[in-house]
Amino acid sequence: MDALVMAGGKGTRMGNVEKPIVKVCDKCIIDYVLSPLLKSKVKNIFVAVSPNTPKTKEYVISTYKSYKNISVIDTSGNGYINDLNECIEYFSEPFLVVSSDLINLTSKIINSIVDYYYFIKSKNPDVEALAVMIPKEKYPNPSIEFNGLVPVGINVLSPKHGYQKEEIMVIEELIFNVNTKDDLKLAKMLLNGRK
Repeated sequence: MDALVMAGGKGTRMGNVEKPIVKVCDKCIIDYVLSPLLKSKVKNIFVAVSPNTPKTKEYVISTYKSYKNISVIDTSGNGYINDLNECIEYFSEPFLVVSSDLINLTSKIINSIVDYYYFIKSKNPDVEALAVMIPKEKYPNPSIEFNGLVPVGINVLSPKHGYQKEEIMVIEELIFNVNTKDDLKLAKMLLNGRK
């Protein structure tokens, strides 16, 4: 399975900064996503950038130039869904979509998501998509929740436009999105091992 890292947002909730290259504990946020992806079962990694994130594009190209399985996709930057739709043509089979602002993702979690998707699909071939969630009580400050579950910013999608039959995977590990300045403080605490 290939992966698409969404890194073209405006970072408005953090004050219009290029969130993927904001440093947390001396490391760019996007590195917390690309590093475990490189150590996982994922084959190719595409990073979707936009006119909103030119420094992120430069950073990925220069930092990861020795990795032949990492490519950059230029999108219009007209919003997450539009950018995602512009990237679909790069995929011929289901792919992992990962937000670029996750600070405690691991290759073990990524592999479990990929394995779970293929397991579910083997039981029910009609399944096209997978949404990864965690219980609300495990997340420190959720900005969105559905029936007590918080989306973690990781999905598996099929390379088609429109509705996709979706299953939900609930994991117990905290995967933390950095969306605001307060989240940034929490991220530093989490990475330093404090609750």
